[in-house]
Amino acid sequence: MPEPDALAAERARLRLTCRHLAGHGPVHPAEPFEAIAAWCRANGPQGAGETLVPGFEPDFYGAGALVEDFEAEVADLFGMPAARFMPSGCMAQPIALRIWSDRQGNPVTAFHPTSHLELHEEGGYKALHGLTAHLLGDADRPTAAADVAALIGPGGAACETGLGSVLVELPAREIGGQLPAWNDLVALSELCRTRGIRLHLDGARVWQAAPAYGRSLRAIAALFDSVYVSFYKDVGALAGAMLLGPRDFIADAAIWQRRQGGTLHSAMGNIVSARINLADALGRMPELVSRARNVAALFAAHERARVLPDPPQSSMFHLFLEGEEEAWLLARDRVARETGIWLFNALRSVDGGASWKVEISLGKACLAIGQAELGEAISRLF
Repeated sequence: MPEPDALAAERARLRLTCRHLAGHGPVHPAEPFEAIAAWCRANGPQGAGETLVPGFEPDFYGAGALVEDFEAEVADLFGMPAARFMPSGCMAQPIALRIWSDRQGNPVTAFHPTSHLELHEEGGYKALHGLTAHLLGDADRPTAAADVAALIGPGGAACETGLGSVLVELPAREIGGQLPAWNDLVALSELCRTRGIRLHLDGARVWQAAPAYGRSLRAIAALFDSVYVSFYKDVGALAGAMLLGPRDFIADAAIWQRRQGGTLHSAMGNIVSARINLADALGRMPELVSRARNVAALFAAHERARVLPDPPQSSMFHLFLEGEEEAWLLARDRVARETGIWLFNALRSVDGGASWKVEISLGKACLAIGQAELGEAISRLF
């Protein structure tokens, strides 16, 4: 085995030079900015000096045609009245829950045990917005209407307080991109509306859910009172998010964005990056959902591997490998050298180290790999 420093250097080289199964693949750091600059040259002011012909102007503290036109486009895509571009979901989603909490006069919310708000945001919904959260249902399956009914029903943890809001993630990343059945999602929406509970969609990866359900983004959004989407994950843009909902809701969200320092002097680069990447992302999503099922089957055909869910419900899944971590990493490196295909990144221990887990979230990079050569690469891994 090579020395640690040499091994790390070799792995870095392979990761940067191989074709990737997951994600969007390695790109030169300058490429996104070159694409933004090219778009600005084509759509911004034309000419030079006194002959300059007006085009778009950079956004200014969240206002201006550049951002407002994009907000209107995304709002129309989801059939929502209004939208607001924000720096991140970590800002957008607690703001949504805070607004619904204030309007409902109830600071109690609920979401899945593996929600991003619970696992990855340092309790921001509590520390910044004074919200209390109940964790809904079992950690290894999607949220169901029965979970909400049990929470607010007789003997439930929220029986006395009720709920101001519920947050549902579609698809749920931490459980392999699982989705509730469509009828179950409709039942959850109807229950919340019957009981006066506001339903918010964590749609960081909702772009996958539309082809997975065989329904439009509008049809999905119609079940919710507010929606958050991300532009850097499946879309492959620079950082950025959008919050969607009723006009008065978005007006309040803009105030909270300002209060939290999220109304930047200009977010032009992030806005343009989202605009130029979104259409392509939507176009490839159905193929990625289908491809995920094929890729998962290639792995699951081997004894020491399993996938969750099986088959995948969206364009991502979790891959579990039995054996020693370093043996799998060395096998991955060997496959990369022999085939030029990088199958996965780091592994996470499960079952006390008896097996290892990695998230496989398919992006545009996998479309450059043929099914036959991918099958050969996966076979070589085992």
